[in-house]
Amino acid sequence: MLEILAKLSSKLQPLRKSTYLVIVMLIGVIITQLLQKPSLIQTNNSYAMLSFVGIIWLLLFNILLSLFHHIPNIDEGSKGIFSRVKIKVQRSCYHLLALLFIALTLVIVFLTVRMLRV
Repeated sequence: MLEILAKLSSKLQPLRKSTYLVIVMLIGVIITQLLQKPSLIQTNNSYAMLSFVGIIWLLLFNILLSLFHHIPNIDEGSKGIFSRVKIKVQRSCYHLLALLFIALTLVIVFLTVRMLRV
């Protein structure tokens, strides 16, 4: 599981800067929706909702890119016992983070479906 997330994270690293730009644009859409007249907010509220969902997904994408980019490899060669224990502890922490990431993804999928009423 960690290897899949690490490969995915390393292949998608070039998209990191573009996600920041898209997040800023979506925040701009939300701000413009909030600053409109009250009569227009009720009719165009779907843009703000879609922007909010997009920001949530982009933040989850950035969490993927930042957490799973540098996962230590399992090398059981000539390293000492403390180095191997350190790597195993680090990898177990990454396993815990991966489970939390998957749970967070499922929660965001549920919230997306509920927010968009699909």
